[in-house]
Amino acid sequence: MRGRVAAHLTRFQMASRKVLCFIVARNFGDITFMSTYFRELAARGYADEYIVWTRAPMGFLFDGIPNCTVLYSKFPVGSFGNFRWRDCLAFLRSAWNVRRMRPTVSLDMVGDFRERFFARLIGSHRHLHIGWTREHPHRGIIRTPFGVGRPAVLVGPETPSVYAAYTRFVDYLLREAGLADRPGPLPPLRTHEAVPTVGLHPSASQACKLWPQSHWTQLTQALLGAGVDVVAFGAPGERDALEAQFASFGDRVRISTGSIPEFARELARLDVLVGLDSFSVHMAENVGTPSVMIVGPNDPALFAPPRAAVLSDSGGCAAWPCYNRPSCVGTAGEYVCIRSISVARVQAAVAERLLASRAAEEQVSDVAC
Repeated sequence: MRGRVAAHLTRFQMASRKVLCFIVARNFGDITFMSTYFRELAARGYADEYIVWTRAPMGFLFDGIPNCTVLYSKFPVGSFGNFRWRDCLAFLRSAWNVRRMRPTVSLDMVGDFRERFFARLIGSHRHLHIGWTREHPHRGIIRTPFGVGRPAVLVGPETPSVYAAYTRFVDYLLREAGLADRPGPLPPLRTHEAVPTVGLHPSASQACKLWPQSHWTQLTQALLGAGVDVVAFGAPGERDALEAQFASFGDRVRISTGSIPEFARELARLDVLVGLDSFSVHMAENVGTPSVMIVGPNDPALFAPPRAAVLSDSGGCAAWPCYNRPSCVGTAGEYVCIRSISVARVQAAVAERLLASRAAEEQVSDVAC
């Protein structure tokens, strides 16, 4: 009798446990800033157990979360463009492994119909996702042929930033779970060297996002002339291209092409990062480093990190912003939007960020004393 009661009690306890699966399958930049909000949920005890289903290179972002299992696969979403049959089989095996862990609720921060389909594959009892109205610029980036479904939060154009939208989403989830409002993020404490260090990340996944190489050269000359240390970042496979791009500066520009976790650690030691509309500025935000974000054909408000100075320009293009689907290719005005962002504007934004960072550090030191 006691054995049957104990067995029933065990099954009841297992059934009452909240097991949350976070589906974070997009590009590296998306995964980077979404991980910040997931960590907030986990830190407040939103669930009893956590499953993260993501891409293998980004698993380190979820290290140290208690009761959290991270599973990997490639996904038929994002801009990688190399999802093959064997990747499909691996994806289905990964979905089956998640399903075996019996998630009671799943979560995605995209709102695309494909993430909702992934939630069905893993057998989630309840799926929570964000929704975007037809007028919101993010709606044009994702796919919602069957509508937005039943989102937990519906975001309109009055909240153009995805960072602000995700804050609303997380606040709603915490309130729904009966948890107190989350505390505001604390500014990171830094110990800067006497000579500031500025990082440059000149690469992006699409040609329309690239700032001209001549502009990077002029910016580097200006930074070195001002006595700033410069580090140029890229992926391991981009080292030869970076060395060629910055060859005229010799050893005055350090080239760094380590792994993504190494990149994150180096970013945390920078004073400012200059990057494009790509994953690097989101990783800088993740580790607490101010950045200057150079945005071409995208809406500058859409993916702007809170610590970033965002620079954009239409260049007179009538189709701007085209949300990274340029119609100007092959014309005289090809990529005129990002080509119109001057070196002087970027240099001024870097100087402003350096001054603001130093002032904030001095203020913290004065308070501590």
